Amino acid sequence: MDRGAGERAGKVQTVLGMISPDSLGITLPHEHLFIDCSQTLQDHKPTNASELTLYYEPVELQNLWWVTYHPISNRDNLILQNEEIAVKEASFFRQAGGGTIVDVSSASIGRNPQALVRLSQATGLNIVMGSGFYIAPSHPDIMGRLTEEEICEEIVREITVGIGNTPIRAGIIGEMGCSWPLNENERKALRGAAQAQRLTGAPLSIHPGRNPNPGIRTCLELIDILSKAGADISHTTVCHIERTIIDHEERCKLAETGCYLEYDIFGWEGYHNVLTVDLPNDSYRINQIIDLIDRGYIDQILISQDICWKHRLRSYGGHGYDHILRNVIPVMRAKGMSEEQLHALLVRNPKRLLTFQ
Repeated sequence: MDRGAGERAGKVQTVLGMISPDSLGITLPHEHLFIDCSQTLQDHKPTNASELTLYYEPVELQNLWWVTYHPISNRDNLILQNEEIAVKEASFFRQAGGGTIVDVSSASIGRNPQALVRLSQATGLNIVMGSGFYIAPSHPDIMGRLTEEEICEEIVREITVGIGNTPIRAGIIGEMGCSWPLNENERKALRGAAQAQRLTGAPLSIHPGRNPNPGIRTCLELIDILSKAGADISHTTVCHIERTIIDHEERCKLAETGCYLEYDIFGWEGYHNVLTVDLPNDSYRINQIIDLIDRGYIDQILISQDICWKHRLRSYGGHGYDHILRNVIPVMRAKGMSEEQLHALLVRNPKRLLTFQ
């Protein structure tokens, strides 16, 4: 296979083709414009009659009180596939000054390459698409029979040739899904992804499982697997830091590995009623980021919102893809962050991540 790594080196690959990294502008490095998690999260389907009724209702104002606190217990909330709404929602980010959105949905959870192309054309946004495999419940039936080499070849093909029979190419590996404890197929997929990164020079994004005691253990295990498989850790992102690692010293220990630390759930706070995950509010996220900056890790921090459910879109009463630009950045300034630091978080760091090596 002609992997074409040299062709991509120093550039960013969007669904419309390769572009200069300088063209990215303000970038959201972890979002989902099109996704379907309804099969992956079936275990959280309610069992009692009244809640089961709410599970099958479409998301609307009348049941937002339920969906907000039970986001994975409403099937409709787990599906983002309406192109008209996606264009409208992405346009809010564009109008606020945004330039690029990275959609890290994989094939098994509703990735839609053709729709991403149309959305990019309609909005003027750069769209970078993901490749790879999410957590084990979403894996295809043949996953157990695939070898690391076959997983690698599939990812390489999607980066160098295109998705399926289309010429639309992925520009990032991930988000590669991991559970806790790590599933053997997830472990195999990680090693395949590391090989693909080595062959293509693509950025790599990892969704860690959550081990609450301590969170750092999960992340270091993944870093170790990737390192031994040949991944470039300095070109790798560990996602969902705010729900994964609570202790500040542990966050710094992870940063010492050289990976990117991604605060990518801005706008979602409180707790997750099913997964018992404590989430900081945006103010505390900012405080943690400032602490990391003070420790010298400014070049390894990414921020995004990981919008993957309807109730977080503006069309359904949520904060939308423009939340960071509209609401978070003013608070960062009020807390004393400089324009240079904001530029690093919004432009410089994602630009470095997304550039093929």
